[in-house]
Amino acid sequence: MPEHIENAPTYHVLALSGGGYRGLYTATILARFEEILGGNLAARFDLICGTSVGGILGLGLAAEIPAAELKQIFLKSGDRIFNSRSLKKKIRGPWFEAKHSCSGLKEVLEGQFNTMTIGNLAHRVLIPTVNYTTGKGQFFKTPHHPSLEVDHLVPLVDVALATTAAPVYFPLSKIGNEVYADGGLVGNAPGLFGLHEIKHFVAPRRPVKIRVLSIGTMTLGTTIGGNEKLDRGLSDWGSGLFDLVISAQGASVDYILKHELGDDYFKIDDDATPKQSKDIQNLDVVSKAATNTLLARGMSAAQRALGDLKFAPFRMHSATTPTFYHGPNANNA
Repeated sequence: MPEHIENAPTYHVLALSGGGYRGLYTATILARFEEILGGNLAARFDLICGTSVGGILGLGLAAEIPAAELKQIFLKSGDRIFNSRSLKKKIRGPWFEAKHSCSGLKEVLEGQFNTMTIGNLAHRVLIPTVNYTTGKGQFFKTPHHPSLEVDHLVPLVDVALATTAAPVYFPLSKIGNEVYADGGLVGNAPGLFGLHEIKHFVAPRRPVKIRVLSIGTMTLGTTIGGNEKLDRGLSDWGSGLFDLVISAQGASVDYILKHELGDDYFKIDDDATPKQSKDIQNLDVVSKAATNTLLARGMSAAQRALGDLKFAPFRMHSATTPTFYHGPNANNA
């Protein structure tokens, strides 16, 4: 359990997980929060962390796009994002190319972010990706520390494409000469990264109190059936390998944050019922059944959280104005 720190500054972190179309669940919760609490949700958090589709939502909140508008990305453009392959390419199948082109997603992102860069954001963000050129995790951040001198130049569209470049599902993404893959490979549930960021970059070398609000995507625990083969090749694994990585990561982060923060960690997520699991078992299926399930469970989860006493601190907090050291919003003169 964390030690009680008297009179220490308090920092709140919002951590948004990845999960493809299941991000509609997250967006529904965020929209309900803004409707009930009023104002832009980003103003209530000192750091927003988002991976994959959670990265899109996190960047959107930090750009002060209303959560209700972000929710409409799924409802109005879900098919455009996840069904952008030609019939010929669909027939060739995922053996040769990613299941989906990134063209539809890029068009949607350009409609939301235009030419905005990380430096244009007024709220701190941390967006995990994997730099496939170096083979290491990379985290795009606002310039909230003197050492963060480059990321403020990167367009939000490019960051969003990098963190959502899920293996098998979407093509790899390129920024400059470097190639990126989905942030879910390094941290699909980014709350632990947020905790580290506050301690070592936002408020280093001083006692602070940190709370983390984590919102999942009804991520299903990927498991193997009792009669399935154990000697598995690429055709057996398919996209299931990526699904396993993100579900296992989420469970591990949840376990650690509970130990690190105790009641200062609040997670919102839901287990699907057996029937609902069939509706949302795939990250990239846009259907009426999936949409209805995600909307209904998201609304229920938001109402449940709003009535929970442990959620009360997140209702009351207002983030202080961030200090930025570089870029158009630099204020550390």
